Amino acid sequence: MTVTGPLPVRDARGLLRDSFLVFALGVVLGAAWSWRPSFWYDEVATLYSSQRSRPDLSNLLGHIDAVHGMYYVGMRYWFELFGASEFSARFPSALATGAAGAGVVVLGAMIATRRVAVLSGILFVLLPSVTWAAVEARGYAATAAAALWLTVILLAALRFRRWWLWTLYAVGLAVSIVLFVYLITLAPAHLLTILLLREARRSWLGWTSATAAGVVAAAPFVALVRRESVQVSWIPPLDDHLPRAVAEYQWFVGAPWFAVLFAVLVVAGSVALVRSRRLPSALSVALPWVAVPMAALLAYSILRSPVYLPRYFTFTTPAVALIGGLCLVALTRKWWQSAAVLAVFAVVASPAYVAQREQWAKPSGMDFSTVNGFAAEHLRPGDCVLFDTPAWNPTSLRLVKNVRPAAFDGTRDIGLGTTAASRGSLWDDQLAVPDVEGTLGSCSVVWYFTDYERDTERIIRHTSNEVWTLPPYHFEDTDAFAALTRSGLRVDERRTFNVTQAVKLVR
Repeated sequence: MTVTGPLPVRDARGLLRDSFLVFALGVVLGAAWSWRPSFWYDEVATLYSSQRSRPDLSNLLGHIDAVHGMYYVGMRYWFELFGASEFSARFPSALATGAAGAGVVVLGAMIATRRVAVLSGILFVLLPSVTWAAVEARGYAATAAAALWLTVILLAALRFRRWWLWTLYAVGLAVSIVLFVYLITLAPAHLLTILLLREARRSWLGWTSATAAGVVAAAPFVALVRRESVQVSWIPPLDDHLPRAVAEYQWFVGAPWFAVLFAVLVVAGSVALVRSRRLPSALSVALPWVAVPMAALLAYSILRSPVYLPRYFTFTTPAVALIGGLCLVALTRKWWQSAAVLAVFAVVASPAYVAQREQWAKPSGMDFSTVNGFAAEHLRPGDCVLFDTPAWNPTSLRLVKNVRPAAFDGTRDIGLGTTAASRGSLWDDQLAVPDVEGTLGSCSVVWYFTDYERDTERIIRHTSNEVWTLPPYHFEDTDAFAALTRSGLRVDERRTFNVTQAVKLVR
């Protein structure tokens, strides 16, 4: 923390070039093949919520999911401009990944060296949890960018001590909390950074005032989120799954060997740093950023109610990358040596990267957009449609329609109950087939979207530590099949995708 003035023009140009190159790398890696995976439950929530009218979206956020409200509002305008395809829905996350990667370079240059900055930025865009977030139509990548640039503003304010920077920090903190409420844990992390950086302690009054202003401004939103806390009541309590969640899923999801290699890098690099007897001040920024949010959410999960999920810590990935970059520089002296190590990381990360972009890459292999595409090609005007509630689906297979309702234009949705918009809810109510048996007589063709066939029980453990037990399933053994056949319908054709089955019945 010794810089007291702006960078020389030459250095500023170099920093701009480095940060832009990492930005471009992050966007390209994030966007590549992002159109391939079929949408899953959370992403359909983004699609279905963000494309509502302003009054309906406000009604929704007043009842549930306010924690994602800023993201939904932003995506609403994005969808108006670019539509809601798999690529367009995920591209904002790729942009956020690039913005965060560029920020890592800027932050690294502020608190360390160019080598640390560039290597940390590249390591960031290679992190499996970052490439995962870049292909999610959710706001997790944006949380990494928000946390990163808020920290950049903090360090700028500590160095230059300008009132407008502290004002910007207050606004940035409030916006970050509204974007994702868990970013409030950055405030104590930043306080610890100030305490660790001796020269920064003289700025504690500016930080305190700015933080208080930011938290007060975001307080009504925090209160609203607390009132809607029932929406996270499904989160499992902490158990012996936690060590793996922290060691792998939190930052290296789907890439256990990357996690092992990164651990070796950090241990070896830490030894080298200790032996040098000069611990870099960058650790005063990165370590609190990693440790404080995790300690806060784990403590809350133990003392109050479970709130810990590995993906909620995407906003700490820039700090993890900075730690990795510092250790890499401590162990290598030449650029080519560092590049060789990064190449090894890229190779080890590649299986996870490819898996994240497979057609059935999402949790449980959910296949909603694939089935929606089938419906657009095969359903005809006047056909009746019904949706089942499979064991692996938190709601009903109506999500198939929610992906792109236009695929069902002209069909008769005879199972629709109360609409989500009228109740300020995420999902429409779906009536069971026996409840609409009286209407079936007017249908000459019925498409029934249901579970896939299983002869044996299947158990799925998610990275969230949710365990889903799927019992054996045969369509012909269900009450729905009995009701459909009683109305004079018979199975004409059926198509199984990954976890969804489409059955066409005719009279």
